[in-house]
Amino acid sequence: MSEFHSLAHLIKRLEVATTRLEDLALSASSASAVSASSPTSAVPGPAISSTTTASAPPSAPPSAPPSAPTTPQAPSSAASAIAETETPAVIQKHDEAIHTALQRYLSLSSEIGEPVSAQAVAVAEAVQAERDILRISLLAQKPAMDTPVFAQLIQPLQVLLTRIIDIKQENRGHVLFNHLSTVAEAIPALGWFTYEPTPVPFIQNMKDAAQFYSNRVVKEWKEKDAKHVEWTQVFISILDHLARFVKENYPTGLSWNAKGKDIGVCIEQESASVKEKHVSANVSASASANTSANTSTSAGGPPPPPPPPPPMVIEETGGQTGGGAAAVFAAINKGESVTAGLRKVDQSQMTHKNPALRLRNVGEEETVKKESPTSPPGSSHYSQKKPARTTLEANKWVVENHEDNHEIVIEETAINQAVYIFGCKNSTIRIKGKVNAVTIDSCIKCGIALDSTVSTVDLVNCKSFGLQVFHITPTIAVDKCDSGEIYLSKECLAVEILSAKSSSLNVFIPDNAEGLEGETKELFVPEQLKTTIVGGKLVTALIEHA
Repeated sequence: MSEFHSLAHLIKRLEVATTRLEDLALSASSASAVSASSPTSAVPGPAISSTTTASAPPSAPPSAPPSAPTTPQAPSSAASAIAETETPAVIQKHDEAIHTALQRYLSLSSEIGEPVSAQAVAVAEAVQAERDILRISLLAQKPAMDTPVFAQLIQPLQVLLTRIIDIKQENRGHVLFNHLSTVAEAIPALGWFTYEPTPVPFIQNMKDAAQFYSNRVVKEWKEKDAKHVEWTQVFISILDHLARFVKENYPTGLSWNAKGKDIGVCIEQESASVKEKHVSANVSASASANTSANTSTSAGGPPPPPPPPPPMVIEETGGQTGGGAAAVFAAINKGESVTAGLRKVDQSQMTHKNPALRLRNVGEEETVKKESPTSPPGSSHYSQKKPARTTLEANKWVVENHEDNHEIVIEETAINQAVYIFGCKNSTIRIKGKVNAVTIDSCIKCGIALDSTVSTVDLVNCKSFGLQVFHITPTIAVDKCDSGEIYLSKECLAVEILSAKSSSLNVFIPDNAEGLEGETKELFVPEQLKTTIVGGKLVTALIEHA
């Protein structure tokens, strides 16, 4: 096993070395293009400036010929250029921490198909944008977060995060919606550098939010396709690796170069490098296309174009040849055949020979006239829909009358506050932090995810609910509820679940018997009781089915 581990470690190091060499080649080509367009751009600084100085254009003064970096007379400048072009150590650690899991996530997403694969591509681009910000932080001085230049720095990452969330919103009702929600809930973790001085807990909170939907994926697909279960585990592992990397290298927030350049200059240089990469890629693609076109032409020319579509034929119907008075007179002139299509009326259907039939028809007309077009004001069928609201009243959060809303988040909580959820339908409520108590009343098809409570979580008159506890709650009381699912964490296995007049309750607890993260074990709450008379007293016991 140690030889296999060494071989895997060696392959991983080779992949990282290959990535460094590719970055080195791209940086050198982009720096040459920048130097050719602006000879005076050689300023002292990091990788881009050093590479520009090393590769001077042919029109440069004799003191800096193009071959100077490779001659023995200037070894110090060549060494400094190579050293500054190499990938910094912290960027290497970032790639080693995330690259393997990210590639596996992209592969599984591609196998699952759209729209998960499209969202995965956006995730990879977002990770690259976060990596670019880390590189700039090594070169530039720290900007204030409320300045336009900082907004310009994080704009590419914001655009990608918005695209990832939009993919989820555009595919509501899709069979893979829980997959999209898992990623959309966790992807803000890439903005950890904006949370100082505690970025690691922020990443953990995003991971907890993602696990609410990833547990749904595991429950739905663990019997159908194990690939989806592995997909959730790999994606959650990306967040774990990111949190570990931030904890080891940036425990109190992103660090900057106090003696570095202005961040605006670094952003412009990074943008120029990215544009140069895109131009090089487009030129390569165009050259490949021209080569393939020349090859096909020399082999006999392109195939002939397809034949044109058939001409449109408009058929004229016979009914349009004549109309108006002429058609009426033509029908009258048919003679006796005019009435050939009429049906003979039986005497039982003639109102002039059946007074009772005539009276019945008159009574029906009067009944229709007397009916009011609207129901009385007190009718419940036309009751006015109450507005949805999420407000803090004294020490109680009130969440009422939400429908089809899966973006309800209560963040600014305190340990002395309670949460009351009433009359919500097909909605998801996320409660962050530790609160005193939570009550869910008369809700249908709702999901509630919370961190911790001091006392109890009460569910009353709810149908088809889902409750997930990320940390600890001492008691869960379920009264007059139907079809409920309760997800517990490892820390919450000592909880007391009290149920009354409820049916179809299932409890999911972590099952790490095989060492797989995300696996849960499903248990049901007994509903049947057996009561016997022993010694003049009633003795009640549960009936559990195997």
